[in-house]
Amino acid sequence: MIAVLCTAIFSLSLTSCDSATESSIPNVSFRLSYNTLQNPLITNPGNFVKVTKNVNGLSVGYGGIILGKSIFAAFGDDQYVAYDASCPVEASSNVSVTLLDDGLGTAVCPKCNTKYNLSNHAFPEGVGTEYLKSYKVVVNGNTLLINN
Repeated sequence: MIAVLCTAIFSLSLTSCDSATESSIPNVSFRLSYNTLQNPLITNPGNFVKVTKNVNGLSVGYGGIILGKSIFAAFGDDQYVAYDASCPVEASSNVSVTLLDDGLGTAVCPKCNTKYNLSNHAFPEGVGTEYLKSYKVVVNGNTLLINN
């Protein structure tokens, strides 16, 4: 009996972990090459930019891409983060978060008002419980490369 109960609890924990890592934002194929010289402030911790198109005029991400550095990053390091700008609550390419100019890395959904802490893995505060979808950033000199 105890073995059955332990197996059931273990199975439930695996199921809940799997569903928590799935994003409501669909996977879309894109390639973004962003030169930090376009906006040198992005190299400072707590500063973020939203990019909606690449140099070829093609859309990036599902609702755009947010690039920047966490306030916890050291000046001069290459620890950039990238998130999809689509709000996971709305899960629409037409509803993207707005960056606040607070120097902390805060983004807010204009529709559901969920706040996302970009300096803390895009942690949600409000009605949203899902983090913004994240992407890997490769640094090559002054160029940030993000693709999916």
